[in-house]
Amino acid sequence: MNKKVIFRGASAIMPLCIGDFPFSFIVGALSVSAGMSVWQSTAWSAIVIAGSAQMLALNMLKTGATLGVIIFTTLIINLRHVLYSASISGTVREASFFKKCFMSYALTDEVYATTVKEMEGNKKEKYLFYGSAMITFWAIWVLADFLGALVGASFPHIEKYGLDFAMVAAFIAIVVPQIKSRLHRRRGCSRRFRRAVSGPTLFAGYRRRLSAWRPRRPVRRPGGRAQADGKNRIRYAVSGGDGK
Repeated sequence: MNKKVIFRGASAIMPLCIGDFPFSFIVGALSVSAGMSVWQSTAWSAIVIAGSAQMLALNMLKTGATLGVIIFTTLIINLRHVLYSASISGTVREASFFKKCFMSYALTDEVYATTVKEMEGNKKEKYLFYGSAMITFWAIWVLADFLGALVGASFPHIEKYGLDFAMVAAFIAIVVPQIKSRLHRRRGCSRRFRRAVSGPTLFAGYRRRLSAWRPRRPVRRPGGRAQADGKNRIRYAVSGGDGK
């Protein structure tokens, strides 16, 4: 077992673990306020490992939603994990069924973002790197939920402090910059497309105009002279007339 790979996997996902620590802490605190015990909340996060789905399930439990509706809604939210598993399926074909089940158990957004490049590049130690990152994230997530559940048990009405809004605000802070960057990329692509289309069109239009334009030779009248005004039009002035 390569200890360097284990340390590299744990250190690679550690920044994301620190960022997700408050989310799991809030989930634990709100779970206890919703009627769960400390150990039930901790076991729930250890099994589910889904911050957004857990928050939604808590809100639906408070509103009295049925179990079938909660399961269906959380399933729809987590459909993105199907895309995650499909993208790395080619790199884990030789893995056993048990190993695939273990990897899919904690295939979160953070684990996928941290390990997807390593799974494609490092074929020898990819499973060790993935397991190290996954276990590190799982352990910190469960620990944060446990601490949040302890705090929630000490404050029975902790939901009055608006901790559920903190999750929504953090989600907005993460998603909005991504939407802006996508809009900028789309605008840049549309500008390049317009330039690519309008450039040859304008050039062809200029060519047609240039080919259609023919300079006219001024016809000199007897006793007169040709004169050009500021608008590039030929004007004839007869000597002794008004056009002197």
